[in-house]
Amino acid sequence: MQGLSQQEFSILYESCKNTVYHFLLKLSGNPEIAEDLTQETFLKAFEVMDRFDPNRGSFSSWSCTIGKNLYFKHFNRTKKEFGNVSINIENFPELSDGNHEDPLDLEKNSISSALKQGVSSLPEPEKSIILLKEIQKKTLRETAEALGISERTVSRRLLSAFRILRTYLESEGIGL
Repeated sequence: MQGLSQQEFSILYESCKNTVYHFLLKLSGNPEIAEDLTQETFLKAFEVMDRFDPNRGSFSSWSCTIGKNLYFKHFNRTKKEFGNVSINIENFPELSDGNHEDPLDLEKNSISSALKQGVSSLPEPEKSIILLKEIQKKTLRETAEALGISERTVSRRLLSAFRILRTYLESEGIGL
C-alpha cells in the first residue's frame, strides 16, 4: 500500500493499537515491554507499509506479526544478555489455581501447577502456539497468522509441544 499518508496510517494505528498491545502483553507478561514493542511495531509498520497486502490479511494480523517478530528479537537478545527469560504464564487465568479446601481441587491444582510449569518450560514458538491455540482457543489459521508461520508448521509444532508436555508431566508423576 504505497502512497499512504500519515493521517491514513494514524487511522489504521488507532484501530489496531490495542489489539497489538494486548497480544504483546500476553507474550511478554510485562506492560512496559508490551508498550515499547507496540510503539516499535507501528514504527516498523509505517516504514514497511509498502509490503502490506490487504488481500493476504488484515492490517491487525500483519501488525501482530511484526510485533511478534520484534518480541522474539527482544526475547532472544534478552535471553543472550540475562539468561533464560520466558512468557509469564501467570497472565493466563485459564490456568489459574482453584479452591484449596476440596480434595478434588487439590489434585486439580497439583495438575494445573505442573501444567503451568510444563508450558513455561516449552521453547519458543511452541509455548506461544500452546497459549494461542489451546489456552486462548484460537483457530489453526488465527494462530498461524498471529505467529507468521504456516498452518502446517503450527500443527507440527503443536504436536511437538504436546510430546514435550507429556514427557514433562510424566516426569512429575502425572500420567496422561
